[in-house]
Amino acid sequence: MTQLLSQFDAVFNLLILVTVITLAARRFHIPYTIALIFAGLLAPLFPRFPLLNISPDIFISLLLPPIIFEETLKLDIDGLIDDTDIILSYALAGTIIMAVAVALFAYFLSGFTPMEAFLLGIIIAPTDPVAVIATFRRLGVVKRFQLIVAGESLFNDGVAIVVYSILVAIVSLGTLTPFSVLRISIVSIVGGVIIGVAGGYVVHLIFSLTDDRFAEVMLSFIAAFGVFRFAEELGASGVIATVLAGLIINYRCHEFGGIGEDSMEMLDAMWEFVGFTASSIAFIFVGMSLDPALLWKYMLPVVALTIFILWTRYWIVDGIAETAGLLMGKRIPKNWRFGIFWSGLRGAVSIVLVLGVASLPLPHVEEMTALTYGVVLATNVLQGLTIAPIARGLNLSTGNGGPSPDKGPE
Repeated sequence: MTQLLSQFDAVFNLLILVTVITLAARRFHIPYTIALIFAGLLAPLFPRFPLLNISPDIFISLLLPPIIFEETLKLDIDGLIDDTDIILSYALAGTIIMAVAVALFAYFLSGFTPMEAFLLGIIIAPTDPVAVIATFRRLGVVKRFQLIVAGESLFNDGVAIVVYSILVAIVSLGTLTPFSVLRISIVSIVGGVIIGVAGGYVVHLIFSLTDDRFAEVMLSFIAAFGVFRFAEELGASGVIATVLAGLIINYRCHEFGGIGEDSMEMLDAMWEFVGFTASSIAFIFVGMSLDPALLWKYMLPVVALTIFILWTRYWIVDGIAETAGLLMGKRIPKNWRFGIFWSGLRGAVSIVLVLGVASLPLPHVEEMTALTYGVVLATNVLQGLTIAPIARGLNLSTGNGGPSPDKGPE
């Protein structure tokens, strides 16, 4: 009973901290996500105010699904369909190129083994623009621009986690044959797709058979967590399954109905609250995971890698934009390119992934952890604190966003 009350107090303290930090951040006009990271960083200094200690497994199982699901419900499906090629180019090609670039940096400049280098690359590659998306909404940034930034993050999480799982399996088992790697990849991707699509259709079908708002809300919870958990139990990608389930529910509800207007408003409000709460706890978790002593020990490599990542991100964004113009007939304006580049923060997913390799027999695991911590902290502070004036300077707000990406010749 005492242990249960202690856990309740820790959760209650988390909610108090999120509320206070959010109100203070709004009052002083700073991104609340940055404030939450520093609150988590300072938490060990106040032992009489304990916070819930979240393990990477709990984060992935309890916090990642609602963050992903809420994002899919808010996405403009028509816009997503129009810009699928651009979004997937950034999510797939962008993630792989960044992972390889970071791997080369770690291998040649930090002396990592090839496996360590590629692990670090895929850990750092996924973007996490939660901190800037909130700012974009407040500033009224062009919806299509927000869609590209959010869509890239949504899909590159799936890419990174699938590749990461394969690399961890190789390290854990010693060696894997090419056939085994192919099998793991197919099961993870195809299994995630099948489970996500099936889950989305089943949930929408049940929506169509009832007008009970509370049952529909509960069913959406079952979809978000159940699809993720079921996929993971079968060795498939829970991230891919949850993304597709959410997108299908979003699309079918808007195109074919099946859910009343009141229920949809209730669903949107509820998931916005759940997503906000999960994201807030995730950023406190990021702060709690940071080790100042470790960051200080590897300060110079952290600074060098952060600069390298920013430089690489700029050329990846620009190169994919040029390719999209040549091959897809879509032009991404220069101000949009810089905005997409500067929105590429690293966040909670990278922290969780690097904590997952702590127990692996890797000689440079401490430096790998420090580099990930440092890049996450540096990009959130540097880009998170400057995104508002940069967005204004780039004229990205509605009515001043410049030309949208051309969809090709009429």
